[in-house]
Amino acid sequence: MRKIDRIPNGAGIFRPGQDLAVAGSIGKAGAALALKTRKAEIAARFSEDFIDQIRKKTEERLNLTPEILTALGATEWETADEGGIFAALWNLSGGYGQGISLDPRRIPADQEIIEICELFDLNPYRLRSGECVLFAADHGVDAVRVLTDRGILAAVIGKVEPGIARRLYGAGGVGFLERPREDEVCKLVSLKGLTE
Repeated sequence: MRKIDRIPNGAGIFRPGQDLAVAGSIGKAGAALALKTRKAEIAARFSEDFIDQIRKKTEERLNLTPEILTALGATEWETADEGGIFAALWNLSGGYGQGISLDPRRIPADQEIIEICELFDLNPYRLRSGECVLFAADHGVDAVRVLTDRGILAAVIGKVEPGIARRLYGAGGVGFLERPREDEVCKLVSLKGLTE
């Protein structure tokens, strides 16, 4: 594994034995963009009440500041921005040259956002997620409990492992995390259009 250069977000500690946890739903930013750019298709499929629920989910703010994450016991973190949670996992493990093992089915996801992903054939794991944060902590279960008590979707999804393998466990057995690909948001609009 080639280490990825990075400036630490936290204390710069990402070591084997730590829990990997996620706070916030994956795909929020991508679903918000879909609401803006593909209104007619969404309106043809979903009721106005359901669209309002989707909008509320995409507009919820977590406000997880570095101070809050540190108080939760997070020693390093990565926002699931471009490329989604899979890119965040790749970047964080690559930044420290450590392996990871996780079950993607444990990653928090709002059902309303998954419905948008299904409509446009978007992989929610590779879709920009806005405030969704991947973090390492010695006691991830405790951090998740605090977040859940605050009404924030959160879960321990795996572990930091010795070595370089990035293992994914699921119903189909064991697989490996692939290099980040183009963000799924590109299926909705061109990146050029996003920056203009």
